[in-house]
Amino acid sequence: MKIVRDMMVPLEEYTHLSVGDSLYDAILAVAQALTGPTTDPSRPRDRGALVQAPDGRVIGKVSMWDLMTALEPNYEPPIDPFGTLDDNILWSQWLTGDLAQKARSIKVEDLLQKTSKGETIDEKAPLDLAVHRLIRGKHLSLLVTRGDAIIGILRLSDVFKAVSERIKAARLQPTPA
Repeated sequence: MKIVRDMMVPLEEYTHLSVGDSLYDAILAVAQALTGPTTDPSRPRDRGALVQAPDGRVIGKVSMWDLMTALEPNYEPPIDPFGTLDDNILWSQWLTGDLAQKARSIKVEDLLQKTSKGETIDEKAPLDLAVHRLIRGKHLSLLVTRGDAIIGILRLSDVFKAVSERIKAARLQPTPA
């Protein structure tokens, strides 16, 4: 049976940021990970980044979702929760505002959420447990640990790729009569 370590992306191979980096830096790093050259073209692209403390410890992760949410404007007056306001005006100020300046003023550590126990998994855990946590928790990734240290990340995109390859291989096999 495969274990998490067999499918995780090691820390040194994943996009990372440092405490003190800005949202601007994070957006550029994730955009580069999505579109730039890659050492392994068969591997799904990174859709976020790990944030490291000055001592090299990973203290959290930020996703594209986190980065975009941080840029969302504050609406005044409060938005009607039933959606009766015209959706077209919600982002109009955001699109014309100075996004780069706002992005430079926000630090990545301010975007970090407390990592729940369900978002981490030991490197030696069975892969089926990891898949269960990804699906059940609706997580796009899990932080992989060795003791108290984060050593990598297990991404839903990698698990999906493995599942799709297994299904594709099974489809090519003749069906027993």
